[in-house]
Amino acid sequence: MVKGVRFSGVASGIKPGALDLGLVFFDEPVYAVPLYTKNRVKAAHILYNRKRVRNPVRALIVNSGCANACTGHEGVADIDAIAAAAARELGIEKSEILFASTGVIGTRLPVGKIVAALPELKRHLKEKAVELFARAIMTTDTHPKIVQGQLTGKGGSMIVGVAKGSGMINPLFATMLSFLFTDAAVPYEGLKRAVPGLGKESFERITVDGETSTNDTVIVFARNGGNADDLKPFREALGSLMRELSLMIVKDGEGATKVVHLTVNGAKRKELAEKIARRIATSPLCKTAFFGCDPNWGRIIAAAGDANVPIDQNKAEIVLQGETLVRNGVEVPFSEEKLKRLMDKKELELVVNLFGGRASYDIYTTDLTFDYVKINASYRT
Repeated sequence: MVKGVRFSGVASGIKPGALDLGLVFFDEPVYAVPLYTKNRVKAAHILYNRKRVRNPVRALIVNSGCANACTGHEGVADIDAIAAAAARELGIEKSEILFASTGVIGTRLPVGKIVAALPELKRHLKEKAVELFARAIMTTDTHPKIVQGQLTGKGGSMIVGVAKGSGMINPLFATMLSFLFTDAAVPYEGLKRAVPGLGKESFERITVDGETSTNDTVIVFARNGGNADDLKPFREALGSLMRELSLMIVKDGEGATKVVHLTVNGAKRKELAEKIARRIATSPLCKTAFFGCDPNWGRIIAAAGDANVPIDQNKAEIVLQGETLVRNGVEVPFSEEKLKRLMDKKELELVVNLFGGRASYDIYTTDLTFDYVKINASYRT
């Protein structure tokens, strides 16, 4: 595991009978590089972190079961009260503690329960307890999401990543919490420049339902040091683990039975390919067709044409599971029975070729199922 980084997770009573409060403690100060939701409505922990926490930091406290979003000034004040108690318990400054929350919007944190759980949370801190932390931040996830990798040429330094996310996953920014930790020393300024781009190539390349939460948070923690030569291999390893975590999230999409890798080729510019890919990836009609193993390519081309991007429909080509369904904008005869069998898989490949340029964009999406509706029809109750 990561040297000098200790994890803990306990049941504080936010969620009856379940782990719901996690702590990460850094034996030495580390620098944090955060990415937050693009939703204009932001949870209290984001407002708190931005105004009250300064690098370097010593601790991260995360709760599940309560988003602490849309709770007004009181929601931020609640975090401040928890921070004061946690600082006393951990022997650090409250300005050295970052926070994150996930759960139902509109509910305030049970400050008394969380403060009462802090001694137990501290007592269970261990370097090998990352799974406890990962379980404590879960909501509708079916399993904890943990990745790790070892850096070459860095004296055995490690990177460990943890994420939660299953629903409200939107390509504008994946709705989830994700934290990555390393015992390697890397230049802070270089890392700060690198992380946003790595986020775009990982967590922003997935969608489950096209919904963006108020709480999305990604934070990378590392010791400041080293030089520019250290940053490139670290950035590559970090990017790889971020992509791995993002795929774990989409594969665990609420009720999902399929993951669809969608690629749009032949656009004039990358941002145009992206618009088309995102429109198809979030189309309920396309997603239900994936669920039903229905090669209804009309839904795909209709969504592409509804992306507010000029396309020449007479050039369009659609390839699903390696089979060409559409060429030059019209159907190519195919066996529907064969396509249904090819679509009856957990992972699908869909390619849309526009033949209008050289730019491309790819994204991962899921099908839309009965179980997704069931989960979200009763999420609050």
